[in-house]
Amino acid sequence: MVLNIKRASSLDGSSFNVQDVLKPFVHQVGGHTPFTSLPNGHLLKPCHERELFFYQQMPSSLKSIAPLCCSTIQGTSLSSLMDCCTNCTEHQLENIVIPESIEGSSILNKRKLSRNFIILSDLTHRMKSPRILDLKLGTRQHGDQATAAKAACMTAKCQATTSATLGIRLCGMKYDNNSISKYEGRAMREQELCSAIRGFFNVHREVLDEARRKLKRIRETLCEADGVRLFGSSLLFVIEGDFESNQQPINDLVRIKVVDFANATFSGFLADNLYPGIDDGSLLGLDTLNRFLDVLGE
Repeated sequence: MVLNIKRASSLDGSSFNVQDVLKPFVHQVGGHTPFTSLPNGHLLKPCHERELFFYQQMPSSLKSIAPLCCSTIQGTSLSSLMDCCTNCTEHQLENIVIPESIEGSSILNKRKLSRNFIILSDLTHRMKSPRILDLKLGTRQHGDQATAAKAACMTAKCQATTSATLGIRLCGMKYDNNSISKYEGRAMREQELCSAIRGFFNVHREVLDEARRKLKRIRETLCEADGVRLFGSSLLFVIEGDFESNQQPINDLVRIKVVDFANATFSGFLADNLYPGIDDGSLLGLDTLNRFLDVLGE
């Protein structure tokens, strides 16, 4: 992919309309930083340098369960990754403007933008009526780089929610006329969480079966990922709600990926601690989710 990247200190007095420069991603249900949409099924995500490095150095074993990352941007320097999609190898995107500041913008809630970005695949691309669920995964969410105060805060949040006991916490959900925010998710107890997840997966049997197959593959991958710790990562589910009229293969109607790697680590990544064995906290979350879904498959 080739981007003509422009860094503007301000859009005031320019010919650009901020709504045209960065188009909001309307399907986001979780996360702190708003994503924006790019052409051909891509998203632009502002990120910390750690997450950018994580995608650049991600072990091949994890790539199958993570969103496809086509490019990374540091300042005005763009690097295309080897595994970028067909659109990125065949098409050119031009005039992508990344302002330094969008004060008062309805799109971004932060005045200062990161200098680091990743260009990811949009899991909702070509879906007519996507059902979206974001589940925070694991029993620990802070990374090795966190301050003592930050680590204590994140640990307390886990202990006060379903993260500590179940390995998952609802961070956002949206389908039909139903929606749940991350704040509502934090207040949920096990039965409430179970009911919400079962409601989300009240779908056609073929769709449920495909979702469970993909969850099984994710679990198998993590069982073989020695040294990987997905601190602060989430499971993102995107399911086509308009199943009956959709002619795409079932595999393309159910998309499940592990996302958000700002605190994640693996053996040899930066100067992080080494963690022998597998990520029991993430596996606990997957097992809880499968337990919740067992009754739907009966």
